[in-house]
Amino acid sequence: MTRANDRCLISLSICMNRLAAVSLCLSYILICALLFGCAETSGVRTFYLPNAAIHPEFDKRYTVWNGERVEVNWTPTLREESSKYLAGHPRVLLANRVHQIGLRHEYKMAGEGTPLVVYTKNPEQTPKERHYPTSGITLGITAVKEARPGQVPLLKLYDTFDPAVVESAAGPDPIAADYTAPLAVLYSHAGKVARSSFESFIRPDDPHFATGVYLIHPYDPNKIPILFVHGLLGTPLSWQNLTNDLCSDPKVLEHYQPWFFLYPTGQPVLESAAQLREDLLSTQRLFDPSGSAIASRHVVVVAHSMGGLLAHTLVSDSGDALWNVFATEPLSSLKNLPADVKDSILKYFFFRHQPSIDRVIFLSVPHRGSVLAGGLVGSIGNRIIEPSKAPARALKDLATQYPGLLDSYYAGVSASGGAPTSLVSITPNPLLNGLANLPIKVPFHSIIGHIGPISWPGSTDGLVTYSSSHLEGAESEKIVPAGHYLMDHPETVAEIKRILDKNISRERPSFKPGAKLASKTDSVH
Repeated sequence: MTRANDRCLISLSICMNRLAAVSLCLSYILICALLFGCAETSGVRTFYLPNAAIHPEFDKRYTVWNGERVEVNWTPTLREESSKYLAGHPRVLLANRVHQIGLRHEYKMAGEGTPLVVYTKNPEQTPKERHYPTSGITLGITAVKEARPGQVPLLKLYDTFDPAVVESAAGPDPIAADYTAPLAVLYSHAGKVARSSFESFIRPDDPHFATGVYLIHPYDPNKIPILFVHGLLGTPLSWQNLTNDLCSDPKVLEHYQPWFFLYPTGQPVLESAAQLREDLLSTQRLFDPSGSAIASRHVVVVAHSMGGLLAHTLVSDSGDALWNVFATEPLSSLKNLPADVKDSILKYFFFRHQPSIDRVIFLSVPHRGSVLAGGLVGSIGNRIIEPSKAPARALKDLATQYPGLLDSYYAGVSASGGAPTSLVSITPNPLLNGLANLPIKVPFHSIIGHIGPISWPGSTDGLVTYSSSHLEGAESEKIVPAGHYLMDHPETVAEIKRILDKNISRERPSFKPGAKLASKTDSVH
């Protein structure tokens, strides 16, 4: 926030010396204030108590642990994706010596062993490594020393988030775990990601971080991905508290792994949606070329705000429906379109649902748009966004070569010299209505916020009205007494857990009833 405010003040100083640019600069300042106030970009800070760092050599057969020589044993919970980051010289921290500010709750499980946080830089040398945070890779490890009469003690290393460790909570010998400390260390190194959201909004063709699907835990072929899709001006850090709340629950940990889609939120919705569909498939194929893993055949999508519009295209078939509300003539009748323009149109407007998606959870989604996007905020925002070149060119070529082809809304955008942006996309318009009307092929759920003493059909979460968020046919609809950014509201968290548990009950036996939840404490900030 401080750097954003500094940029705004610098802009004002420049404007005062250039009267011709006053209007533009004041617009910039206003959009900064409005949008940074809306965006959830606060990060996590960590503080390490004395002696937090230790220096075992986990990649050697023997190491020293608490002053004693021990034999290192990598248990089967440490898959290849995890174990390779224990080699070399990663930073190893005692989890109970890590204090954090930013995550609202802290979750721990009592049991045998010493919970650790292992942090290492991401070498980004392989395609798989590029799907992990560029800011670094963090592992939750528990070290359990096992005495062996007449032999050197064994130091067993467990992946804290592995199902075997989670399941131990239901048995007589639970393994200790700290679920929050690894996330806190990870997020504390991700400040640049949070601060990149505004730059990616105004310059979507030049985002600081690559668009794509990112994992924060080592890939597990036997767990269902929860694919989180953020909204306008969001990043994966928008989900930090919800992720912490979910990844401390044994029922969730046993069956699910968090994945995140990161994209520049200034580009048109259909462009981002096409990237989401492509990147999800390419990620699944990269980690599982045979397509046989659970992670390739089952996905639950949790999408907030504008991200829900992207997610809708994962679970519906467009046919000609979107094109028919956008244009007055069939695409096949447009004979002289440049090849790249036609490719863009096919990618944006024509798609089929992805069969790996089990269900979708929509959070505060403007299925029929938000009038704020077309009002003052939208007017100012569209002036500072540098539009994506591919959709801008496609719209210009269609309007120029085929007069009268475009529907009145996008014809007006083109005639006024504008270009498609995310704000243009989520202003109420026929194309958005066409997307909202596409039948959803899987069970879906809506969680909708409201501000005020009671909820009613005309209520709002401050940015999106109930009538825009409501979709007929939902398996469930939950009204939460919260504003638009309701991702980590207790009622939202509880509802998402209920839905995830229901999803598992349809596929496999649920988690053993004897499992204990991790102990929860509120963070002291």
